[in-house]
Amino acid sequence: MLTGEFSQNHPGLTPVTTMAFDPATGGYTRLVSVVDSKINLFVDPRTRSPKTDEYSIGVDRDLGGRLTASVAYIHKDGSDYIGWNDVGGQYRQETRPLPNGQTVPVLVLVNNTADRRFLVTNPGGYFVRYNGLVLAAEKRFFKGWQAFGSYTYSKVNGLQSNSGTTAAGAQLSTIANATPILFGQDPNDLTNARGRLPNDRPQVFRVMGRADVPRTGLAIAANLQYFSGKPWAAATLVSLPQGDRRILLEPRGSRRLSSQSLLDMRLSKTIFTRESARIELLVDVLNVLNNKAEEDLATDDLFSPNFGRPTVFTDPRRAMFGVRLQLGRQ
Repeated sequence: MLTGEFSQNHPGLTPVTTMAFDPATGGYTRLVSVVDSKINLFVDPRTRSPKTDEYSIGVDRDLGGRLTASVAYIHKDGSDYIGWNDVGGQYRQETRPLPNGQTVPVLVLVNNTADRRFLVTNPGGYFVRYNGLVLAAEKRFFKGWQAFGSYTYSKVNGLQSNSGTTAAGAQLSTIANATPILFGQDPNDLTNARGRLPNDRPQVFRVMGRADVPRTGLAIAANLQYFSGKPWAAATLVSLPQGDRRILLEPRGSRRLSSQSLLDMRLSKTIFTRESARIELLVDVLNVLNNKAEEDLATDDLFSPNFGRPTVFTDPRRAMFGVRLQLGRQ
């Protein structure tokens, strides 16, 4: 049931000490907290395995002429996800001013940071809900060409252990990760965290095709994909007694990265054919349209001068050359 969730609770782990910057000393000299795995970390013995209920309904139709079409609706409900809870800290509701004159609600720790007890459990309110509609059509290979296309319209929202991630963050449903996930150890993590999950892409369109060029031995293939941009939300750092906390200022999915349109093409030619072997020359051109959509941002801090500034982009147009050897009866 539990796998990597135990890795962050091992009693042999070194205590983690957090220090804050003190302008008076010009260094990180202010003690914020010390988390000792033997004192502050626990696993709920009643933790349940996550579960997902799923159903789908679809219709496939042969339209003749080697052409088929299908439509399908998919629904998923997930619950009992594993995450963190602070069962020892006592918090008071307050507000903090923001640089733009507005205020943000916060939960302020009123007892000692050493009193906090971080529990691995099934936190209340964690869920995933997915609804998707898929339309697809396929022209099977005949007379030297074939094609496939699909369109997906979907929505996935919920609250999971990685709901506080940034625009480029992965969608995870567990705290077991190479980089420790501490989401939920502070209740301020949950502010505005419910919403579109990191991999939510409402619209996905794909078209793939291949055609043989008569009497040349050449084949041309193409793959066009369109994706809606990944969701993100503005946040800011708020100084609290338990340390500086990143707090979402709007629900996840209030903003999106740019959509991506990616066209990849391949030209191949068979230069040698025998009963048990074939050699092909390949030329692949990736991102033919040279799409420059951003994939990560410098910061999502609303009050930073670098707010929303792209830092990572789709790989540019590039070409690759290769040789493929196929052995065995053709």
